[in-house]
Amino acid sequence: MVLVPFTLPLANGAPPGYEWANRSESATSSDTAFDTGIDQRDCFRGTNRCVVCGSGLRTALQRCYGIPKVEKETWNDLKRREWIPMQAKNSPAHEPRNGLLMCATHQLAFEGLDYFIRYMPDARKFILINYNNERDLAPYHGKALALDTGHRYSPFPSVFIIHEMRVRGRHPFTPVIPDVDIEDDPPFQDWIVRDGLFDPNTRSFVRAAPRREGNGHGNKNNSNSNNNDNVVSPMPGVFGSQSTGQGQGLPLNNDVIRDILQATHQMESWKACQIEGTDWSGTAENIKKYQALSEK
Repeated sequence: MVLVPFTLPLANGAPPGYEWANRSESATSSDTAFDTGIDQRDCFRGTNRCVVCGSGLRTALQRCYGIPKVEKETWNDLKRREWIPMQAKNSPAHEPRNGLLMCATHQLAFEGLDYFIRYMPDARKFILINYNNERDLAPYHGKALALDTGHRYSPFPSVFIIHEMRVRGRHPFTPVIPDVDIEDDPPFQDWIVRDGLFDPNTRSFVRAAPRREGNGHGNKNNSNSNNNDNVVSPMPGVFGSQSTGQGQGLPLNNDVIRDILQATHQMESWKACQIEGTDWSGTAENIKKYQALSEK
């Protein structure tokens, strides 16, 4: 067979199926964007760590999902109900705001419905709730996870409502309002405080790696060295010092859900998702849309 030479660019364009302009984002690039977004957010002093226990063992870290990655219908239903932005990624497997970085132990416990995560709008913190009183989860119960609510990839609090309902259904004999005592402004997990990973000056997590000084044989921690490239607004509440000490129960009713959904709509990650998922090409109308979203 004789190969016929041809010149580039092709006179009649690419063959059917190979047109670049009409191609959708590939699964590979979407997966990469998901991984990159979570790795940027769940990084502390230059190291990716489990947001529950702080483990930085790379071989044991797993990316898990608020809405399981196979539940595309659930994901689309949340869009229709405006629990997540319509501009969110087409699949829950590709949206970093649906993901968390955890060690294998806490990933399995999360997916096995042993505990849930509750967003507290007043404190603007994500709290671990040991709903079934598991002994190994007791040290983490009622304390805030290492999730920065001011980050552009901060999780949508609304997805954890679905997970919480499933945890409650998994343990039907646990009281509907469990006997837990959550502070008004819960403290962070112990390892966050111990390692100085929350900077009270910037009121956000310290993500930058410690600066190397001298001959390079040692690192000097700088608690004020923070990579703020993706941090949009600060988090209030540092170590739970504003608690009234009275605590509160943990119901899940229409009022609680409404408050969490309102807080979800007001988060910077919601606005960032809308901006990312909107086509801004060319027209004055799109420019006005961008300005409207940016000014919210």
